[in-house]
Amino acid sequence: MRRAFVLALVLILTMGGALWLEAPGPGPKAPPPRIGIVLIHGKQGSATQFGQGLATRFETAGYLVDRPDMCWSGTRIYDEPFLDCLHDIDASIERLKARGASQFVIAGQSLGASGALAFGARHDGLKGIIAMAPAPAPGVARRAEIAPELDRAKALAAAGHSDEKTEFNDLNVAVLFHVTTTPSIYQSFLAFDGPANLVANTIHLKAPVLWISGLRDPTQMPRNLGYDRAPPNKLNRYVEVEADHFGTPAASRDVILAWLKEITAP
Repeated sequence: MRRAFVLALVLILTMGGALWLEAPGPGPKAPPPRIGIVLIHGKQGSATQFGQGLATRFETAGYLVDRPDMCWSGTRIYDEPFLDCLHDIDASIERLKARGASQFVIAGQSLGASGALAFGARHDGLKGIIAMAPAPAPGVARRAEIAPELDRAKALAAAGHSDEKTEFNDLNVAVLFHVTTTPSIYQSFLAFDGPANLVANTIHLKAPVLWISGLRDPTQMPRNLGYDRAPPNKLNRYVEVEADHFGTPAASRDVILAWLKEITAP
């Protein structure tokens, strides 16, 4: 009887050991999330002309990039109200999702940076916002070239002509040009109390921001009036580069790649 009990115990232990040896180990680690970057051109720019060098660097580093053609491009300029233009960023995110991205950074230059800030103020769950030479500053509404035009746009809207195409003055950096759009759309881009006020949007950001200003860029506002208005975040960064307005993106490549590593670190 005792011998039978010992043999049974040995058999159980042997089988248990075999089962333990054959038990599967932990599965393979889940791959890290793919980061998609929406790269946005400035006023009168285009998706094909802006950001090719940046996009190449980002893709070489393993990021996915999409460059939308925005409603402030040279061919479309002001064909939609400012906030409606942000749907072009939503479309970029959907294209990036189809390519495997699951986390998103919105990056832009000049008016594209202002668009990125506006999008970041209105959307949760973004990985980060990159604002390269954000412009125009809200004070553009008081410029002599613009203030009378805003008054005219308001008067036209009040008279029932808010959706009628009209020619207005506009500025790109310091260069005056003319744009044909509706009074309501014109105000949405340039009015101090409009949705494109980049400082008001910065105050409501829901993601960390990398703000890059060129030391030779006259469009850039003092740090305390812009970047410092962002909600506190340990990943917020303000960087100055030796560049003018249009040279800021090229001068920012290494800074951006370093920050992307920082915000995606485990």
